[in-house]
This record gives sequence, C-alpha cells and structure tokens, in this order.
Amino acid sequence: MNLPSFIFDSAVDDRMVFKMQKLSLIVFAPALFAAGYLLGSAESLHPPEVVAAPQDSQRLSSESLLTYKQSRLILDSLSDMLSAEQRHRSATEGENFFALSVGGIDSLQDLEEGRGVDPETFAALYADRALPDVAEHLETDDNGRIRYKGNIVRLYSREKLKEVFRRRTELRNRAGSVSD
Repeated sequence: MNLPSFIFDSAVDDRMVFKMQKLSLIVFAPALFAAGYLLGSAESLHPPEVVAAPQDSQRLSSESLLTYKQSRLILDSLSDMLSAEQRHRSATEGENFFALSVGGIDSLQDLEEGRGVDPETFAALYADRALPDVAEHLETDDNGRIRYKGNIVRLYSREKLKEVFRRRTELRNRAGSVSD
C-alpha cells in the first residue's frame, strides 16, 4: 500500500516536532535554572543593606538642650513629690517619663502582681535597666521573654493602657485649671 507522500511527510514532521519540543524542554529547563541561580547569587543584584542613621546627640540646638535640662529638673522634682505621696515607685534605673506623665505608677507592685507593666518599664527591663533588687529576680526564658519571679513580664492590658491614658488626660486638664 502506497501512501501519498504528504501523509508520510506529515508523520515525519510530527515526530520531528515532538522530538524538537522534548529537546527544547531538556535544554530550556536547565538553562532557566542556571540563569536563576546566577542572577540570585550576583552580589550586585542584592538590595543594599539597610542601616539606621546614627543618632547624634549634638544635633540638638543649645535652646533645646537648655529646655531639656529645665524639664529634667522639673520632672525630678515631680518624681520626688509623687514618691513622697507613695504614688510612684520605679523598678528601673532613671526616670520613667511615662509614669510621671500619668501621675505616677507603682512599677514594683505591677511586677509583683504579674498583671503587666507600663510601656517604659517594659522597655527598660528588656534593655537591662532594672534596679539591682529587681534584676536579681529577672530571668530570660528560651523564647527570649523576661520573667520576674517566674512570671512572664507583659505590657499592660489594652484596658489598663486606656485607663492610664485617661488618667493622663484628666491630669493635664486638672493641671491646666490650677492657677499659679
């Protein structure tokens, strides 16, 4: 049986096309993989490393530094007054500006009760700024969380934070109505 030549040519062409497709897939896949590897490992294509700008304390103007100094003196005085009234006890070194701005916080009691601490105390504890009496009861667990006498140190609850900020607003309003 003789087949017309166009049928035979078509069958040969189909087989050739199939082989060419198979060959192109075999060549194209590794070439694509190699190109991806080379582009991924090229140093010039990596984004530049992000580095925080250094904090330069000398950028402050002399007026700003003078105002800072004056506010520190006033806040030290406020801290002494609130401590004398037993409204403020700090668990960390230095002043707790957040606690002073809300009329005082007993950070030691907050730690003892294990129900959370104010944001500045929380940050100071993680920055290793605890007072020595507090530091002796601090430890870090496997997850990097700080524990005080076995309890995880947490930030105040949302409700407590709202309450403290309401106290700050109330204090600001009451202080604004006091005559000099």
